[in-house]
Amino acid sequence: MMRRLRLAALAVARALGLFALSRRLTARQLRILCYHGASVRDEHEFRPGLFITAGTFQRRLALLGMRGYPVLSLDDALARLDAGSLPTATTVITIDDGWYGTYSLMAPALRSAGYPATLYVATYYVEKGTQVFNVAAAYVLWKSRSTLLLLDKVDPELRGRFDLSRPESRDEALRVLEEFGERRDATARQALLRRLCEVLVVDWRAMELSRQFGFMDAREAGLLAADGVSLQLHTHRHRFPEDEADAFAEISDNRRSLVRIMDGPTPHFCYPSGKYQRKQLPWLGPWGIRSAVTTDRGLASATSNRLALPRLLDSELVTDLEFEAELSGFREVLRQLRLPRLRQ
Repeated sequence: MMRRLRLAALAVARALGLFALSRRLTARQLRILCYHGASVRDEHEFRPGLFITAGTFQRRLALLGMRGYPVLSLDDALARLDAGSLPTATTVITIDDGWYGTYSLMAPALRSAGYPATLYVATYYVEKGTQVFNVAAAYVLWKSRSTLLLLDKVDPELRGRFDLSRPESRDEALRVLEEFGERRDATARQALLRRLCEVLVVDWRAMELSRQFGFMDAREAGLLAADGVSLQLHTHRHRFPEDEADAFAEISDNRRSLVRIMDGPTPHFCYPSGKYQRKQLPWLGPWGIRSAVTTDRGLASATSNRLALPRLLDSELVTDLEFEAELSGFREVLRQLRLPRLRQ
């Protein structure tokens, strides 16, 4: 009910010209869009906040063109933001992680629209070629029609009986599997995932053949780079430790892997899952990082900290109307006015 009321209020605001007014008020602020994966099968039904359909992504790109939002590269946009010469309502497209759907579905849509994009790549799974264990395992627990999981059937070292009809029980089963898998290498985790699929009667062959929950490989990432997609830092193992030396190792491994894929500098960074601590920001400059994006919601201005840039998160959970409310700056104005109902 509250969501329907909120959408109705947004529709009224647009009809009254408040979206257009907000666009003028926020004209010199930078819109940095954030995407993650594209759904190659039914991932958008499993985690609509993480995986977007190709159709929805194409509609978003079409809306940018229809509404006249100039799309610039991250490098160009930040340089113009610094110089005070940013075109009205400039937009940047960023994509996190490196999922195969980004290569197979999102990149062709960007190419067709003629838009540049920045892809923040977590390179571990690019190198390993296995599925992302924690996300794939959560999907299998969600997908299975079985209501009971006995973990000793998956691996004799595991224990636990879980009712998969209950979300909290699925979460606990996933926690146990993650902890167990974390102590094993990528190949062993892939074998564990296959066994989980067999126990829960989920077709792991179909998952692997479609490359569901897999990343693009180094060759594919290189093709994107050659096609103009800017590959940038996202840590190697999708984690940014609190210890400075460990964090530096993540950046170093990530950069070393990217250098093997493409030529070009890597001065831009995305915090894994958008999570960061203020103490970590001073580390980045000496490591050659000029900008870092978060999942903090908002528009970037000339005074924004370049190492904690906000973004606008888009996903299958966001309607076209809500997307336009963010893009126009209407919700940013509401955030500044601290009006909670419509800014959500």
